[in-house]
Amino acid sequence: MERIAPKYRPVYDQEIKNLFLQRSFIFFWLGIVFFPLFSLLDSFAAREHFAVFLAYRVCLAFILLLFLIILHRVNGHLLTLSFTLIAYLLGGLTITLMVLKTGGYSSAYYVGLLLISVGGFALLPLTIGQAAFAGFCLYCVYAVPVFMFSRPTADNLKIFFTNSFFFLAIIMVSLVQCKQETKARMRKFKLNMNLKSLNEDLSFYTHNLEDEVGKRVKKIEESELHYKELYENILDLIVLIDSNAKILVANQHFYSTIGRRPQTVIGMSLLNIVHADNLSMVVDGMLPRLFQGEAVKDFQFVIQGQGERLLDVECNAKKILKEGRELGFQLIIRDITERKKMEKKLLESYRLIDRSRTTAILALAKLAEFRDKDTGCHLERIREYSKILAAELAKQPSYQHYITREYIDDIYLSSILHDIGKVGIPDYILLKPGKLTMEEYETMKCHSVYGGDALCESEKQTAGQSFLTIGKQIAYYHHEKWDGSGYPNGLAGPKIPLSARIVALADAYDALTSQRCYKSAISHERAKEIIIRDAGIHFDPDVVEAFLAQEHAFQQARLRIIIH
Repeated sequence: MERIAPKYRPVYDQEIKNLFLQRSFIFFWLGIVFFPLFSLLDSFAAREHFAVFLAYRVCLAFILLLFLIILHRVNGHLLTLSFTLIAYLLGGLTITLMVLKTGGYSSAYYVGLLLISVGGFALLPLTIGQAAFAGFCLYCVYAVPVFMFSRPTADNLKIFFTNSFFFLAIIMVSLVQCKQETKARMRKFKLNMNLKSLNEDLSFYTHNLEDEVGKRVKKIEESELHYKELYENILDLIVLIDSNAKILVANQHFYSTIGRRPQTVIGMSLLNIVHADNLSMVVDGMLPRLFQGEAVKDFQFVIQGQGERLLDVECNAKKILKEGRELGFQLIIRDITERKKMEKKLLESYRLIDRSRTTAILALAKLAEFRDKDTGCHLERIREYSKILAAELAKQPSYQHYITREYIDDIYLSSILHDIGKVGIPDYILLKPGKLTMEEYETMKCHSVYGGDALCESEKQTAGQSFLTIGKQIAYYHHEKWDGSGYPNGLAGPKIPLSARIVALADAYDALTSQRCYKSAISHERAKEIIIRDAGIHFDPDVVEAFLAQEHAFQQARLRIIIH
């Protein structure tokens, strides 16, 4: 039996209380609507009792409506549980009265009790104990009056025994159902809590990185203010050159920066202090514009400072005129070496954030893969295949505006989350070496819903669209088929999200060409034949064409990942 950690128990209990309250409202409304509606059956099956039976049904509907009004005002869990049980038994008692009126032991109205039993157990989130108690009470509501007020004969007792047998059998089946649904709810809750915990951890680490980046950005801003102050106090490098780029005059800060005396600098070409790698950029890019009278702004290059030290500088320059006469060209050169270093560190910080996000997503996806050691590097292959297919589809006119660079990056990240829902599948099914039974296969199919729901909840914590949006689509629909025969929703054609269609082929190709404990790997050529055969049936024909165009890239990616 699944167990909830003590720290999560209050949250789980509250979720069940809220679910029970929601389902109880549906339960009451079904009784209010369908009990009077079934009087149509009375008009055919028990015409002579029609008026009495209609009165029974209307009275019960009125009582249920009264309960519903009270619950809307109170919303108490204990009161909801009590009212629901009372309504359940009152419904059984109403049917029992009809049974007594129409033959007792042999009455066909006995079937109504079975409908109430099955409907209540299927709709309400009951525990095994609650379901067993309700089922036993409902049986007593039927059995005791019938046994007491109907004439017993040998044939009647046989009918009563048969009815009781089927009644109890249905209750036992319902108890098994309640047990499985309770386990499924617990598994889903635990999965949500695990994902929430992972999200909190990821947020913690990325928040720290964001703080560090913020500090560095602040330093850069402070540095910019500092440079501005230096400029206002003429502490930047100020140089005046002629039309041949020879230095006419400079400020003291310029001389001390390059480590030369004024006598040796005057008449020297500005190009003598420009680093060799930047000479062509200055000669061909900055000076022609300046000499043609155009103002130069924020032109960056490297100069050689004192002691052969290289300095990153930013230059603003313009022609200087006095009374219409050209005096020269003034260059205000600012040392931005430190700023360049900070920009480099900031870029490294952003790259670190991106790597952290990628690592966290892969770790999240590995939750499912680590339980099945037989899958090898499945996730790494899937993301490579998906990226190859998306990039190829982007070349087609019908997709080039939809599949952007960001889309390709997101599907590369999100594709590895396609089977995250398998963490909710029991080990005896997930790790079974042989063929699954029909019931086991139905349980296995639930992994797409589990994964999609979990990523949907995570997506709600982010503002706007993110890689989780594509991840949610992939998790939900990567087992849908082009002809509509897939699951969970039986979507067909373009109604299946493009991301899911891409991953569907990538996942199928990897499954075909990989060895598992229950099958051998097949060759690339054989896998290609199967994919071509299923174009328009299982796979989107456009995605199949993209695969055929890049099949060599598929083989290279597969071999590369196997080698590493």
